[in-house]
This record gives sequence, C-alpha cells and structure tokens, in this order.
Amino acid sequence: MNHKNLGKYDVIVVGGGTAGVPAAIAAARGGSKTLLVERTGGLGGLMATGMPALGILDRQLNKVVGGIPDEIVRELTAEGLAFGDLRCPLHNSITTVSPWWWRIASSKKCVEAGVEILYSASLLEVKVVNGAVVGASFLSGSWIYDVDCTVLVDATGDAHAAYLAGAKFELGQPEELNEVISEQTKKEAYDPGRSKAGKVQPVSLTFCLGGVNTEEFMKYIEENPDTYKSPATYGMHYDKEYLFHSPAIYVTCFGEFIEKAKAAGEFDIPRDRVIFATQPNKGEYLINASRVVDVDPTDPLQMSKATDELYRQVAMLTRFFRKYCPGFSECFIANIGAFAGVRESRRIKGLRTVTREDIVGLNIPDDSIALGGYNCDIHLSGVGLYFQPVEHAIGVPYGAMIPENIDGMIVTGRSISVDSYALAVLRVMGCCLALGEAAGTAAAMAVKEQIRVADLDVPKLQETLVTNGAIVKL
Repeated sequence: MNHKNLGKYDVIVVGGGTAGVPAAIAAARGGSKTLLVERTGGLGGLMATGMPALGILDRQLNKVVGGIPDEIVRELTAEGLAFGDLRCPLHNSITTVSPWWWRIASSKKCVEAGVEILYSASLLEVKVVNGAVVGASFLSGSWIYDVDCTVLVDATGDAHAAYLAGAKFELGQPEELNEVISEQTKKEAYDPGRSKAGKVQPVSLTFCLGGVNTEEFMKYIEENPDTYKSPATYGMHYDKEYLFHSPAIYVTCFGEFIEKAKAAGEFDIPRDRVIFATQPNKGEYLINASRVVDVDPTDPLQMSKATDELYRQVAMLTRFFRKYCPGFSECFIANIGAFAGVRESRRIKGLRTVTREDIVGLNIPDDSIALGGYNCDIHLSGVGLYFQPVEHAIGVPYGAMIPENIDGMIVTGRSISVDSYALAVLRVMGCCLALGEAAGTAAAMAVKEQIRVADLDVPKLQETLVTNGAIVKL
C-alpha cells in the first residue's frame, strides 16, 4: 500500500454531505486551511438526490436557517434551479433544489472559499494523542493519505470519526419511546404487532421519476381529497392553497392504489402511502417511499444487504406508479440516490444533550448556535409514522456538538448529542445545514484563537454566525 503525508491542515471536515459542505466553507472563510474529505465522487449528500430540505422555516413560518445554505439556495432560485423556501402544512417548509446543480454549487462554493477537496476517500483512522485529535488517515484507491490537523469536524452522519477517536456515543431507541408512540397514535396509526419503535429508524433510497403528466395526477388528487388526507393522529393536514397553488409540493398520498397493488401481489414495501416532491425539471418528481427496517447503519454488511433490497423496491415502486397512479403511466427513472439514506445512527455523548423535554418545552437556550424548525417525525419499525407538530423552532446548544471525552473534534449533523425523540426533530436537512455552518465557524475560531473547542466563547461564536447571516435565535 502506498502512503503519502498531506501535511497539516487547520481543519479537516470528514464528510461532504448536507452538514459537511457548509462546515468546510465556513471554516475556510474563517481563515482556516481546510481539507474536505468525501467518500463519494460528489458533494451535497441527500440534497444532491432531489430530496427537499425540510424545516428551513418553522411551524410559525419563521426563517430559522440562513447563512451559507441560504446563499446557495437564493442563487439557484434566481436561475430557476430551485423553488426557494415554501410553506408546507405538514413539513413546515420545503426547500427543493435541482440535485445536480446543488452538487455543482457545493463544489463551486468550496473552491471559491479555498477548501481543498479529497473525493472518493474513506476514513481509515483518527489519530488521538493525550485525548485530543491530531490527525486522520484516509484510504483512496491504492493510497493511504495521512493528514495532521488542529480540529477535525465529523460530518459523516454516522459519527464514524468520533467512534474511531473513542468518543462516547449511543445507538438505538430506548423501550420508553414505545410508550410515547403508543399514547399518541393508538387511536389510529399504532398497532403494537406491526408498527413500533425499532432499533433505529428505517433506511430508504430516494429516486426521481421523469415523464410525469402533472396535470393528470393533480386533477386526480383535486377530485379525490381522501388520497392526501392525513391520519387524525398527526394533528396536521394538507390544504388546497398549498396543494394547488404552491410552485412545488411534497405530498403523501395514493394509499388506495397501494391497497390495490398489495391485493394483486405487486407491492410488499412496508408503507401505507407514498411521498413525492416536485423537482425543478418539468414533469419530474422525487419519490421517497422505499423502506428497510431495523438496519444498523454502522454495519456495512447490513447496509449492503439493505441497499440491494432498496434497489428492488425502487423497481417495484416505478412499476407501481406506471400501472396504478394517474399521470405516471409513461414515467421513467431519471435519477437514483448514490447511497441509502439513513435517518438515525450513532449519537455522541456531548457536553450538552438535547432531550424530549427540550422539544416539549420549545427550548431555545442562551448558547444556541443553530435552530431546528421541523416536527417530531419517527418512522416506525413497520408501516406507520409517529408524526407530531412542534410549534416553533428548537435551539441546539454549542455543547451538543462537542464530545465529552475527546478534544480537538466537533461533531455536526444528525450525530450531535440528542436523545431519540429530539433526533426526530433535529435530524432533517434544514437543521443539519445550520449545524454544519456552526461547526465550521467554531472550528476556525478555535484555530485562530489557539484554544480548545470546548473553551470557545459561545457568545462570540453566535455573534460571528449572525454577522455571516446565520440564525441562532427566534
């Protein structure tokens, strides 16, 4: 095996997805020599699949994510490559961008900021000396690259870097979560025999269908409002203003066709409805309907097996749409995500932890460095969802990104220190985009001031974020 030492960087960001891109840009703009390492051949993560970012606006329609993500969305919207931030009665807001242009814009912004990018490289080792991260090694092709750093930002989504560094973490849902779920959903959506909290939330593979006759399927849902009726337990429902007058929609429907397909032996996916989202390309829709339950996303063998099953489901779903759903008879696969989407994985044990009590109390702590503007959305180990409104955004304290037993590391994205219930609110892309910018900004400040990340002056971090357009308080 060939080895090469790439020298020392102020900041290494591991993972070029939803949180990693704004983290790297923020670190470089903050004056740090920054290396962004991505395991695939492109940046952007789930945003680069066509999946809309949820929760850029909270339930009161407060804008809760600004800064770098907003900068990119505004530029793409001006070119007709995104729809901007749109109100959604169920998901609070949807922000849909062209997946390919999000990937291009992510690369462009990183390069302009001076970020150096290493594509197609997997994290091999995190070097820790006296309890502090001092570097990492990456495998790409037949090469191992060794890199030193002052601060490492873990934006892997699965806390891979934190795990390799020896950080404390949690994985999986506690049994008490079933008590919360059953109490809220027992009247309609909850069946202990088929739908309950699992090991973690299911994994999915998003894809896009082109060639859709929008007028035909919109006419059907307008004439058949029961198709988009939400379970009463949600406490949230679509309205006609959103469905028929919004430039883009993210809608859950067609349960009646699933029942027909199941009866015919043509649908065996554990879903009772499908979700799709308008794409900037005419006649194209993202489909979010595949599901494999009780998969450990940190186990490559389990994820590999799940991925094959998800591809099978993509084929089944495409045939289902063609045969049963109005407007989709001539649809075709236009895009498939490069990887399975993970909703829940490792969660670090941080200096601060966001809990269910914080969600219920609608807490925005004084040391908040990002806001999460989504609802509580738990995909169950079965067919249903636990889906409950959260009246306004929740604040994420800085300490939730700092591992309690490892120095020199900031963890961002869905792997921050939260319990399973709080994760269900803060895991979506809107919050992860904001957390990424906060992590990169904090890393650059710690380097510049030559202090431990745990000792950072949080009010100063908040001031810097706000100056850069980010939002930390309502």
